[in-house]
Amino acid sequence: MKKVFMILGASLMAALVVIGCSKPSNNNQQKPDGGEQKPDDGEQKPDDGQGGEKEFSLDVAIDGDFSEWDTLTDETADGEYYLYDENTDAENNGVLRVKFTSDEDYIYMYTELLFENIALSDAEKGAIGFGDCNNGYENHGAINTNGALIIYVGGDGDDNKLYAARSYGDEDSMWDYKGFDAFPQYYFGYDSSRDVMQMGWQQNNCVVPEEDLWGEPLNDHGAGWVADTPDHDSDVTGEQDIKFSGVVKVTDPVSKKEVDVIKIELSMDREGILKIIDGGKVNNEAVLGVFYEQVGHESQQSSSQGAGKLPSGNKALTLKLK
Repeated sequence: MKKVFMILGASLMAALVVIGCSKPSNNNQQKPDGGEQKPDDGEQKPDDGQGGEKEFSLDVAIDGDFSEWDTLTDETADGEYYLYDENTDAENNGVLRVKFTSDEDYIYMYTELLFENIALSDAEKGAIGFGDCNNGYENHGAINTNGALIIYVGGDGDDNKLYAARSYGDEDSMWDYKGFDAFPQYYFGYDSSRDVMQMGWQQNNCVVPEEDLWGEPLNDHGAGWVADTPDHDSDVTGEQDIKFSGVVKVTDPVSKKEVDVIKIELSMDREGILKIIDGGKVNNEAVLGVFYEQVGHESQQSSSQGAGKLPSGNKALTLKLK
């Protein structure tokens, strides 16, 4: 019996030591069901009004910090207000991923472009800078006009008597949607003298009735370029509304290999997209397709085959707008 009492006594002393070293509860509430009591941080957790977790949300800031976009994935995208799409075409992989969302004023986009296609400036000829669609880059002598990143936008809710995206290889057009209203184009290059990406200019082309191009694919860079286009260069996206990463590595969704890319985030003004046509605002939803025509580092406007497009298939994306 003495041995049993000694064991019990030792166990009791050990338990007292453990109790004496434990941290006190932050709120002195009883632990439910024997579970661990989590400290109260004073912040109510968002819910959906039915006791569940709140639906995914994303607040975008165009600041060159891409971390918020990391939360928008194939799993968190709802296919309506939050879109995620990645390349499935091994031969045309210039655009790896694209993500879209919006707020009441802007459509936001994130994408990744293979660095091997980004136009490089001539470092010996100095830095390049922000220019306009009439004159190109500031110091255009250091870099020639390169192929653009083009965002096709159907934004007026009417898919009749407008135009298709340009033809892509042997296809009639990149996507089977023929109600696009405008195609903002982004011209940028890698400033080799400073080792940074540099925005050249943004212009917003569109079809106007007098051009007699309604319903036809726009296969020419000049299509939709009207006399006052230079005055509307930054209607959709200004110099401060697009940001680039440096050269970073991501996983190619097709090959699963690590590749060098430039990440891009930008905002498109929902009033600016249709301003050159009728001054209306893009409401309710936008039909979207992304095409990067630059092929290879050499600065050039490429053929319509380009480096890649998203979606890879023939269905454009439809984004419901907030």
